[in-house]
Amino acid sequence: MSAVSSKNWVEMAMVMIAQDGAVVRASLAEVKGSAPREAGAMMLITFSQIWQSIGGGALEYDMMRRARKMIEEAMIEEAPPAWTRQIIKLVLGPDMGQCCGGQVRVLLEFFGPNDVPVLAGLATASRLAHPMAGNAPLADADDLADGPLADGSAVIAPVTLTGHPVFLYGAGHIGRALAPHLLALDCDLHWIDIADDRFPERVPDGARRVLAADPAVIAAHAPSNAIHLVITHDHALDEALCHRILTGGGFARLGLIGSATKAARFRSRLAKAGVAADQLERLVCPVGLAAISGKQPARVALSIAAAVAIWQQELDEIG
Repeated sequence: MSAVSSKNWVEMAMVMIAQDGAVVRASLAEVKGSAPREAGAMMLITFSQIWQSIGGGALEYDMMRRARKMIEEAMIEEAPPAWTRQIIKLVLGPDMGQCCGGQVRVLLEFFGPNDVPVLAGLATASRLAHPMAGNAPLADADDLADGPLADGSAVIAPVTLTGHPVFLYGAGHIGRALAPHLLALDCDLHWIDIADDRFPERVPDGARRVLAADPAVIAAHAPSNAIHLVITHDHALDEALCHRILTGGGFARLGLIGSATKAARFRSRLAKAGVAADQLERLVCPVGLAAISGKQPARVALSIAAAVAIWQQELDEIG
């Protein structure tokens, strides 16, 4: 698939239509009990590519098969009907042979070239209403909450797939190894360093590359739900960033690369610089999982990414 950085499924659908002629959006409209993914999970499917996931395994494979059959049947017609859709209800154990004991309702929506003008008009909406029956088209639903409508006529879902904001400071060997893992975790990645030549020639699609003479200024403007990962080339810069984040307006998690010795030194220096004890307790250093040892960039990156995945789960549970 051609690289596209957007997390906006409407924009991605238009790209995939241009590339492959048509696309089907598969989304979990309803989930009861145990299932591979949560309600609202979605993916786009064409004959040659997929984007995102509804959980893998037998369920996803079956939806891909059904979606491609929809595309094949629709493209046979000279003028494929607009907003072709299917609703599939499945009990995952008996119907799919999966060990999950839950039930799902999957909505499949076909989009072809004739639908592109309407899709283009909806790309800037934050939420869309996806009708579950009839010939009603997609509609802007910015004033409605996510999830199924009470009457079951439609499902309200976001247009942009947003992940936790992650601010990654440092584009050296560890940063370069770590960035793709963070994107794979669906993080909203802001990658910050002080010079253009510190970044790789090609920054992974989906990462926001930020040049800043003083990265602490960027940290000061990060949202309060951001995860910060400080892995720069300079201890003084690391310390300045940690001080700014710990004394700022709030943050979700703060991880600092380093050793136990570095952690002790930083906590001592930051305390003398006025950082409160309760905030210092929130500084995680060394960041990463202790069970993943080794100093190679790939191992360190995997260790940090695993820690971020755990933080994501914790933050999701907090809501």
